Amino acid sequence: MVNETLEDIIKHYPEITGIHPACTAVPAIEKEDQDALEKDIANNGLLDAVTLTQDGLLLDGRNRLIACHKAAVEVRFTKFGGDPWEYAYAKNIARRHLPMAAKCAFGEAWADDEKTKAKARQAENAKRNQPQNVEMFPPLENTGKSRDAIAERIGVSGRTYEKYEQAKLHAPPEIIDKMRRNEISIDAAYKEARKVKDQKESLPIEQPKQKSTDHQTLIITASGKESFIALPQKVVFNQTNDSVDWASWTWNPVTGCEHGCRFCYAREIANSERMAPYYPNKFEPTFHPYRLSAPKNTSKPKSDDTRDGRVFVCSMADLFGKWVPNAWIESVFKACLDSPEWEYLFLTKWPARYSKMPLIKKAWYGASIIQQSDVKRVESDMAKIDSGDVIKWISLEPMLGPIKFEDISWCNLVVIGAQTSTNQPDGFVPSFSPHYDWVHDIVEQCREFCVPYYLKENLLSNPGMTLPKQSPK
Repeated sequence: MVNETLEDIIKHYPEITGIHPACTAVPAIEKEDQDALEKDIANNGLLDAVTLTQDGLLLDGRNRLIACHKAAVEVRFTKFGGDPWEYAYAKNIARRHLPMAAKCAFGEAWADDEKTKAKARQAENAKRNQPQNVEMFPPLENTGKSRDAIAERIGVSGRTYEKYEQAKLHAPPEIIDKMRRNEISIDAAYKEARKVKDQKESLPIEQPKQKSTDHQTLIITASGKESFIALPQKVVFNQTNDSVDWASWTWNPVTGCEHGCRFCYAREIANSERMAPYYPNKFEPTFHPYRLSAPKNTSKPKSDDTRDGRVFVCSMADLFGKWVPNAWIESVFKACLDSPEWEYLFLTKWPARYSKMPLIKKAWYGASIIQQSDVKRVESDMAKIDSGDVIKWISLEPMLGPIKFEDISWCNLVVIGAQTSTNQPDGFVPSFSPHYDWVHDIVEQCREFCVPYYLKENLLSNPGMTLPKQSPK
């Protein structure tokens, strides 16, 4: 019995088939409290039964189970048939005076378990060749919406949970350990994380440990991993296909993204075999310095088609994602400013970073909105951009539900589109078109605020908009 782990102990009880992650996500009690519990159970027996899920996974009562095992006291079991995470939260997190970091860790484990289950469902659908209505997002992704949803579940503010995430990402390991042990607050750990992150972003782009050759060139990830790929004979813009029908060119000095959207066409491309020579890091955020020369190297066509002078910047990334170092963005903007003959089109889920950069004349500054929870944040961030000689636009592609704006009088264009099907690394994601009523409502809002709107052709393709088909009264 010496030094037996919980995994060892459950082997003595055939009723227990394993340990549910909601059980281990609950912080263990302090040693002196465990000692007191063991003494009480040894003297008075087990008062509250140990709870298992319907399939026998240990859900609640691991400390009582350990105490019973050590004192050779008979264990009584009961089974719970509802949501294990809701149960674990109600029984433990909501009732115990836990530090904020412990609550956040529980919420994080809850979200991770949901994402794991979502991926398993999608993989099963793919195996059965049944791509029916798989989640376009796993239940909780790393977005503002999911952050607030996790925070609401565990009884902390969205801002507190965001600070916890940032501390885990950027703070030194010893600071993270202190935060987890409640020796320092989440705020204190977050401040240390900000110092580290700001220091990294203020550094110039590191010189490669090896030098590029005439045939190979360096690319580098946000985490600092270096790779060499074949250097093209001439670095120029790529001509677009039909999926980008408002610009004739794309340019990807930065690739990859961490938003985790289930429907992302760029992730499918970056993970494909044909693109492996160009994307050795697949969809990991990566900087391609050699591509910065493309604006200078590409000749602008003499054409009456306005699209021929437009360049969609970072169609394979979110250039303004919070993981992108400032130095990368500054390098891209410098290349744009050095070649002002082009119209540069930007699109991001995080438009807050626009107002921190110098404005590029004639550039299009776009914000992606796919659901109602994005609206308030985007409207606030876009309002901070001086209109000047720029275009501010919104992309509703795909629309995952009806959307209502407060005020889009600041907007120069609204683009509405559907979701095309993709083959993601974890399974097939079907195409999805918004309901006709959703699109009609957006058009009416645009008309109300005198904002031009652009309906993409893919709204009519497979499966096409869901059209209203009402019956007579």
